[in-house]
Amino acid sequence: MRVRVRVRAMVSVAVSASVALVACGPDEPKEYTGAEPSQASAAAAARFAPLVRLAKKESVMPMDATRFIGRSVLRFDHDGGFCRDEEPVADPVDPRRLGLRTTDPYHHQDVELGKPSSKPMSCPGHGGQVHAATEVGAGFYLDPPTEVRKGEGPGAPVYWEHHKHKTDPARTAYVYWFFYPYNKLSPGNRHEGDWERVAVQLRDGKPEAVTFAKHGNNPCSVKWSDLKTSDGHPTVYSARGSHGSYPTTGYHRVLATFDRTTEGGVEWHTWDHVRPVDREPWWGYAGWWGAQAHVNGFNGPMGPYPKRQLPGVFTDDPCGPAENKPPADPSGEQPVPRTKEGAIQRYEQYLHALGREDIDTVCEVAGPAAKKAQDQGFGPCKSTYAVVFQMISPAQKKALQTATVDPQRVVVRTPDKVEMPVEAVRSSATFSESDLGSYTLEYLKGSWYITD
Repeated sequence: MRVRVRVRAMVSVAVSASVALVACGPDEPKEYTGAEPSQASAAAAARFAPLVRLAKKESVMPMDATRFIGRSVLRFDHDGGFCRDEEPVADPVDPRRLGLRTTDPYHHQDVELGKPSSKPMSCPGHGGQVHAATEVGAGFYLDPPTEVRKGEGPGAPVYWEHHKHKTDPARTAYVYWFFYPYNKLSPGNRHEGDWERVAVQLRDGKPEAVTFAKHGNNPCSVKWSDLKTSDGHPTVYSARGSHGSYPTTGYHRVLATFDRTTEGGVEWHTWDHVRPVDREPWWGYAGWWGAQAHVNGFNGPMGPYPKRQLPGVFTDDPCGPAENKPPADPSGEQPVPRTKEGAIQRYEQYLHALGREDIDTVCEVAGPAAKKAQDQGFGPCKSTYAVVFQMISPAQKKALQTATVDPQRVVVRTPDKVEMPVEAVRSSATFSESDLGSYTLEYLKGSWYITD
């Protein structure tokens, strides 16, 4: 059977509410502070480092950020993903050239109109402004292979930085950064790279509270006397899949879904592997840690970098209690945009996952159509796509990883129906109807699905 038949029967964009899990609570003035290495104490950072209790059945373990870099390639994203480069900026990646510890950091040029075109042909050539990997939001991102997602385990390091209160010299804090290679929360939040953090607030060098950078809301704090501690280390519960940090077990509201923390999982003694983040070889890298889908909730995040200002490290706002059962009908759902651009973004996500043999994302994207194919006699999604992957050439897979869609070739039939002809796919390889096919996307229940 031709690849096109198998692929067209299996594809759909079945992602629920695309939710940006960032701080977005009430519009209140927040104090932002940055790292100040002066007066920091490595001994104190280790003494107050948390005991992180991973959730029971957690499948994504913490990881050394430097090893994550070593397994990734470095790419550059032009113009919101519409002109991705065929080749990476670096493969393999030297962590030192990402940051401030080199005289030869990674650089890359913008594309510029009027310059000779490179593939895909509709994109202009390079020749614009030159950017460095230390420039915030320039366009650099780390692109890891799928097999990295499982992480390494509780032997991974935790990274700390020291903050000082802006007006009260008696108050300081140690911020602890946790790195995981993947964020796996449904609906609406799956992406490569996952940086989480908590902060231990000190007054005159003694612990006073712990700040939790909550998913979907403003940071909150818990008094030290109200926390569970272990030999002087505060206990932090990591939510399954998303790794959001909380002071207790239970269900925690996160906009359109919820985090769940539990007892019984792996213990991470972070003080055994605590490191000052400004001593890491990649310190200074200000790009994204993970591929950019350009859909809220599916983009690799930024991590710690010099002069990054964090909100609410010294907040006194108390954390609310967890719930004993899943919240009913969580509010705040943000549907995938019912626009041509939204349809293109969902289709590109599928193409990239297909090229990377990311079967979890492919089958997540392939929901209703996969069921239709199975009803017609095909096997389950994962077994079918295992065969599809074998039928796509290595060159085609590589091309799909950075493929984009030409908006001018997309046909909008109705506000809820869009056609994606194979000619709209822009990549370094050529695809025809016989090996990729054209698709019809429909907007159903707040998301775009490929239905034909």
